[in-house]
Amino acid sequence: MSDALEIACLGRLLENGAIKLVARNGQLIARWHTARWIEPSPRKDEWRARADALSQIEGRMSVLAPSWREDFDFIRSMAADPFDPRVLEALPMFRRLGTITGLVNRRNWNAAAGLGPKHVPQVASTATLTRDWIVRFRPNHGLRALFGGQELNLYEMASLLTECALPERLWLSFRAFTGTAPTTVITCENLGAYVDLPLPPNVMAVFSPGSDIEAAAALLKALPDTRWVHFGDIDPDGLEIAEHLGRETGRTVQFYVPVFAEEYLPGRPTETPWREIPDRPIFHELKRTQKRIFHEVFMLDSRLSDDLVEITKPGGVHCY
Repeated sequence: MSDALEIACLGRLLENGAIKLVARNGQLIARWHTARWIEPSPRKDEWRARADALSQIEGRMSVLAPSWREDFDFIRSMAADPFDPRVLEALPMFRRLGTITGLVNRRNWNAAAGLGPKHVPQVASTATLTRDWIVRFRPNHGLRALFGGQELNLYEMASLLTECALPERLWLSFRAFTGTAPTTVITCENLGAYVDLPLPPNVMAVFSPGSDIEAAAALLKALPDTRWVHFGDIDPDGLEIAEHLGRETGRTVQFYVPVFAEEYLPGRPTETPWREIPDRPIFHELKRTQKRIFHEVFMLDSRLSDDLVEITKPGGVHCY
């Protein structure tokens, strides 16, 4: 049994005058009852401190945690629970965390404040936490952006580097897009389609890999008035990814299917059963046959470039 558990239970007993019997404190309750420190309360499974034993309880607490009152006050100032043994075990780390500000990776904070990178943090953050995603996009001609007080020519950057890749820590200083805004933003589910998509000059492409949509969603939210089209695999997972992006950004999904896509039927077997589908022949056929079409198969079709021009016109076709 850890000292942290006993300190937490003693603290509850001293501050509240009573403690509930639960599985993890059963041995302590039995020991304290034998020592005549506690007695049954009228409430079910509750034990209260005996008035004539308070000095002994205080003495035991002073041995285990001489500064427990100050420690409990500090823990509460960090919006944490001093009756949680995990918090007490991490108290030295919490004292260090109280001085940390600026940008900190979320997993690093959780490791220090939650006893592991995948644990829920036990204290509120005093820093700005990041996931450190990178938003990858191919900007349209003439697009620039303000980051803090500096303007970057995104189109020129992509002309040199083939694309823009902006880390979340830079994105946190994003102020606004400037220059020429895109008429349409196309999110692409798979990398091959994203890098080879034959973009019209007024269109932006954004890489949105599978269910990892946070970076793409951040960019879409920065262009709330720009038309959005999703280009993904024509399968149940592809539709769900598009719906996920739509929910996250508060937009109506427009899912792009090339006008010549039916020539690529019957497609490949699907891994996920079809559910609700758009009312279009290609979706009905794929659902009937339990097949799917990977959107990379369209990339080397010479008709794709002209088809993309058509969908970016006002009232563009091929999208549901």
